[in-house]
Amino acid sequence: MKSVLGVTLGHDTSFAHIVDGKVEGVMEAERYFRQKRYKLHCHTLEAGKHVSGYQYVSIEDMELFLGMVAKEWGTKFDALAVQNAGRAEEFNNFKIVLERSRFTFGSAYQVDHHLSHAALAYYTSPYDDALILSYDGEGNDGQTIIFRGMGKKVEYILNNPLRFGQSYNNLGYIVGIKPEVEGTTSGKTMGLAAYGDMVDEWRPYAKEYIQKYLKAPARKIEGLNNYGKAHHINAVGLRDIPDLAKYLVPDEDDASGIKGAVKKMVGRQKQILRLPGPEDKTAQSLARTVQTVWTEEVIELLKPYFGRSKNLCVVGGCALNGITNYEIQQLGVFESTYFVPNPSDCGLSAGAALFVYWNRGGNGEFSGYDQYFSPYLGSEVFDKNDLPALKGKYPHVELESGQVTSVLAKLVHGDYMVGVIRGRYEVGPRALGNRSILCNPLNKNMKDIVNRKVKHREWYRPFAPIAAAERAADYFTNTAEIPYMSVICYTRTEYREQLPSITHVDGSCRLQTLSRDQHAFMHQTLLEFEKLSGMPIMLNTSFNPGGEPILNYYAVGLEMLNFTELDFVLIADTLFTKPGREEIFSSVKN
Repeated sequence: MKSVLGVTLGHDTSFAHIVDGKVEGVMEAERYFRQKRYKLHCHTLEAGKHVSGYQYVSIEDMELFLGMVAKEWGTKFDALAVQNAGRAEEFNNFKIVLERSRFTFGSAYQVDHHLSHAALAYYTSPYDDALILSYDGEGNDGQTIIFRGMGKKVEYILNNPLRFGQSYNNLGYIVGIKPEVEGTTSGKTMGLAAYGDMVDEWRPYAKEYIQKYLKAPARKIEGLNNYGKAHHINAVGLRDIPDLAKYLVPDEDDASGIKGAVKKMVGRQKQILRLPGPEDKTAQSLARTVQTVWTEEVIELLKPYFGRSKNLCVVGGCALNGITNYEIQQLGVFESTYFVPNPSDCGLSAGAALFVYWNRGGNGEFSGYDQYFSPYLGSEVFDKNDLPALKGKYPHVELESGQVTSVLAKLVHGDYMVGVIRGRYEVGPRALGNRSILCNPLNKNMKDIVNRKVKHREWYRPFAPIAAAERAADYFTNTAEIPYMSVICYTRTEYREQLPSITHVDGSCRLQTLSRDQHAFMHQTLLEFEKLSGMPIMLNTSFNPGGEPILNYYAVGLEMLNFTELDFVLIADTLFTKPGREEIFSSVKN
């Protein structure tokens, strides 16, 4: 077996191409359709649009995307690996659609959800022996699972019913956070927790909440679930906190039907916990307390396995919790911890394909991924052939290739906000340099400037630093490189006043480190910025319009010059600005 086509169906649909056990490419549907966590299904072969949770799905969308896959990787593969939560009818439908689109493959396999997560982490790690923690909302094989990877085998060793992902996401609803389009609140909740205080008196209630949380039945909603409206709050444990009694409100869902009406009439309607929202100090402290106890419970889960291996891989949607990742590293129990750039469900396609390669026909023994697992595995921009026409619409200057990094550093140091589009996009939910907006972290107002003028995000969400790997530990408390922005460490105390825009309210920061081998262009830009500022650090945020995933169209990036106050867009060696503002190029020349 040489080549495997990996696919995950459902939310976060992606395709992956594995050749000789290496990830050659990943295509995420959300980048093409410009909707976060876009899903492609084959529940039915009937034409037309069908409601599926927070969006419509159609076979036509699937066939359109398969055309993009064929254009990029061809149509002939040795094997097909599909992760779709074990849905047999959909698996068969998908094979029919592939045949209609003239794809061929020697054999086809379904791979379980968490097994796919674990395979991605292990088979891209430098280890030939590792403990693997995979945890997220839910998969067909569980919610929280520990695996052992040895040689080419990945085996289940614990399947725990704790619902870490669902309980954390549910917390966002309790504290009053507006969810993303597909219903998630977790990333926002993590940012809010930094504003709160740890309340020790709430600790036992928070522990009970995490340990006893059960998935609540979905609310019955007609039509599309645009903003997580079908989520049903479950505040087990937390609703018993005496300090929060005033936030208990009747559960209107519990009043539906005849039984519900009777409950309401006799005053026995169930109560749920709803706090006022992110501005409320109690909401902030509840987020902080649950985050703290949540981390402690994750570590408790791992404790019986300390010593099983000197290496740990962490994967699944919960692996995006950089606060917990940092605390795991600080234990010092594992000599090395490994994270991937795409730990959430967008990475399942590559994981399924890697599992099939190594367990259903791969040659030789697995002894660790023998190279840096680059995150820059996505497609080049989809509209690259339109660049000449776009140059006719937007003022631009062509830079000499040898001067691009110094010009970019100069612009950022001058407090300009510059969007960067270079090469293939970085997979996963974090902008890692190829689809980034770069800003000056030394400007004390830059966080507010970029939020007001470009990003329009909630006030409590931080912006991240990107730093040269060899110098990062001078300014931050990271104890290892963090190339995928997976660990939230701290800005060292003596530099917090100098780096206010990338330091969160509690001193933390979601750092990305880069070495020359990992990203030569961005690393050189950081060194050029150090010549001007004294620090090889920039503010790095994702390049995307509000509410959309990280972009992969030139036109979308350039349009942001028109409807935001973004100053420049750098595409390869061409620097663009908005029409009518050509004079800004004097900043480049002087």
